[in-house]
Amino acid sequence: MSRRPAVLAVPLGLGAVTALALGLYSSIHEPTGRDFVLTGFDSTASWKSALASATVFLVLVQMTLGLRLTGRLGPRRPPPPWAADVHRLVGTVAFGISIPVVFHCIWALGYQSDNSRVVVHSLFGFVAYGLYVAKILTARSDEPPERSLAVLGSLLGFALLAAWWSSALVFYAGTATS
Repeated sequence: MSRRPAVLAVPLGLGAVTALALGLYSSIHEPTGRDFVLTGFDSTASWKSALASATVFLVLVQMTLGLRLTGRLGPRRPPPPWAADVHRLVGTVAFGISIPVVFHCIWALGYQSDNSRVVVHSLFGFVAYGLYVAKILTARSDEPPERSLAVLGSLLGFALLAAWWSSALVFYAGTATS
């Protein structure tokens, strides 16, 4: 029996702890209710939606690069030597862009259980950050189990897209304000 799947136990466990910690903190933290508007935007919801949309775009770029790196997309020849570095850089920038959005959601708004759309949005956000932790830790392991990075990356992309869909897209459709 292979021990390689056991390599995922620690990353997945720490990812689950991260998701739970974010959820617990946002549910016990007293939201400040304070909004702030970044220069160039007319509301908090507009900058959060813009940054969340940029994050989703970068994640789609990163997923495309990941498919190219694994030979599942593009020409049959090996990917260029810089592709792995660009893949990591795009992921790092996407993570960095998402931080102000998550910070505002948790700090100013907290967990709101009275709105099912916001509950779904929050859950996907917590899960996305847990999956991010699991993916990064798995990527840093010596020999990650085959396809584990692809599966974790795909789940992370789905969770981020679902969080975006349940908030930023709703904002752009004109049916929500935060």
